[in-house]
Amino acid sequence: MNKPARPPRAARKPGLISLLRPYRAWIVTLIALTMFANGLNLVVPKLIAAAIDEATLATFSLSTTIIEFGFIAIGIFLLTYLQSIVQTLTSEQVARDLRTRLADRISHQDHAYVQEIGAAKLLTNLTSDVDAIKNFVAQAISSIVSSLFLILGASVLLFLIDWQLAASVLLVVPLIAFTFSFVLKRVRKYFRLSQEAIDWLNKVINESITGSSLIRLLNSQAFEYQKFLAANTEARDIGMRIISLFAVLIPSIGFFVSLAVLVILSFGGHLVISGDLSLGNFSAFLNYLSILVFPIIVIGFMSNVIAQASASFERIAKVLAAPE
Repeated sequence: MNKPARPPRAARKPGLISLLRPYRAWIVTLIALTMFANGLNLVVPKLIAAAIDEATLATFSLSTTIIEFGFIAIGIFLLTYLQSIVQTLTSEQVARDLRTRLADRISHQDHAYVQEIGAAKLLTNLTSDVDAIKNFVAQAISSIVSSLFLILGASVLLFLIDWQLAASVLLVVPLIAFTFSFVLKRVRKYFRLSQEAIDWLNKVINESITGSSLIRLLNSQAFEYQKFLAANTEARDIGMRIISLFAVLIPSIGFFVSLAVLVILSFGGHLVISGDLSLGNFSAFLNYLSILVFPIIVIGFMSNVIAQASASFERIAKVLAAPE
């Protein structure tokens, strides 16, 4: 007995990775520069700790410390400068090629297709959607790589300094991650609504400009004004909801960071007094905490950039996949 044929799988939605494949050399260079620069950043707290311990033991050498910090500062500056150049060139090239592909695809469509999709939506594809993808390339790639590298590196170094204190401090990290995920799930919904509000606003503006003569003839300026006011108010309200969610997020993160600092000051201070932890390592612990927390915040914000870019690319992919 023949088995019934399986239904065909739904076509997978296009992802941002497929868009970035032609630029893999640029992306690999960007990732390498980011990791080297952040690797030097992780060395700085260790140098500060060594300088403090040497000053405590009366073996401090000012010239050696200045030379070490000078080399680290120059290395971080050069690598960060090259990283900014590479990510800017890559993002602009991606945006240019994507707009060229969109313009070429739209130019091969008939008038009925443009009327069906809507000029306002196509305008949003060429402007706001492409800009969202450009921001993803310019900001999110290097930020996500550097954040993951700093979180992993700082966590390992904290455990190497003192595993008991590190375990106590790292308990705060899941609380921060949970707060971000709780808030950002709601923010992503409003980002999608924001793109739809921009479509509506562009549509109203386009209709008002193209039909300006008819509007004056029919004396319907008040009606058109109300349409624009409704679209503009919708966009403003969505933006206010996003801001209100972030207004709750930032103080919550500050509270958890202060809680971690309290643990370090209390438990770490006890270890310093008892002689189990040097003063330099105590200072390094505080520095690594700030290095550890900031990337978590960056990942939270960059997840919105990724979500917005993914939604924009899905909208653009529908236009690019439309048959001529």
